[in-house]
Amino acid sequence: MEKKPVSDAAKAEAAKKAAAAKKAAASKAPATKSTPAKAAPKKAPVKTAEPVAAAEQATSTPPTSGGKESVKGLRIGAIVLWVLALAAEVGAFFAFSYAIRNGAQNWNDPEFLFMIGALVLDAIFCIVAAQLWKKANRIRPNLSNSKFVRTVWHQLGVIMVLVCFLPIGIFLLAKSDKLNKKTKTILIAILAALLLGAGAASVDYQQPNEAEVQQLQEAAQAEAVGDVYWTRFGKSYHFDRDCPYIVNKTPAADGGTLFAGSLEDAFEANRWDPCDTCAGGAEAKLNAAAEQPEG
Repeated sequence: MEKKPVSDAAKAEAAKKAAAAKKAAASKAPATKSTPAKAAPKKAPVKTAEPVAAAEQATSTPPTSGGKESVKGLRIGAIVLWVLALAAEVGAFFAFSYAIRNGAQNWNDPEFLFMIGALVLDAIFCIVAAQLWKKANRIRPNLSNSKFVRTVWHQLGVIMVLVCFLPIGIFLLAKSDKLNKKTKTILIAILAALLLGAGAASVDYQQPNEAEVQQLQEAAQAEAVGDVYWTRFGKSYHFDRDCPYIVNKTPAADGGTLFAGSLEDAFEANRWDPCDTCAGGAEAKLNAAAEQPEG
């Protein structure tokens, strides 16, 4: 399985972390340069470096149940069920209109029974769709910076319940003067019970709060970066194994000089400089220069 390309935002965040790690390492360094200069080269490959072969083996692992395909399937299933719920609502509309035209008055007349059955199916479709949508959100929540967007996304099940029940409810109330009191009361009670029940079952009670969203954003950013690469004698870290600076390097597992690991591993190996070609180093240098005060 191929490694996903690293986003510009992830590259920029990695460059910021690299600059901070470099400053932290510099502040911990002793005043004399002779002692650490000899110790640094020995520490990097032994404690932090992981062979590229191990990294490639990790990236070739098949996706788990929480992968992209499972989320896509859950969301498609939810959308299909919501479409069926809308179709059931339309069926309830036609059944009620037909009952009014035929002058049906008893709630157990075939037209009204068909309407009630359509409303029950409407509620079932909405509830099952919402469960699929919420399950997909557990796997991959919406991490938008906008609270409104996150709320709409996570509470889409409730919104769809309103879409699938309010129109028929308004239509029923508007035509209720053509029904006898008993039939009107029963139909309104059934509709209200289904609306409230489906709505309560569709609420996402585990929508992430602001702090959780921030943590998930950071985790997603770290996951987007994934494994990075560096060479024994180079100064930079790389995101792309096919970067022209390292594409012909031999992995350390085969006796070469190319290592792979996490971004933190690269920092511990004193590789704080992002590659200008594949890790956004050029952009990071321009941004750093722009932030420096003049004079």
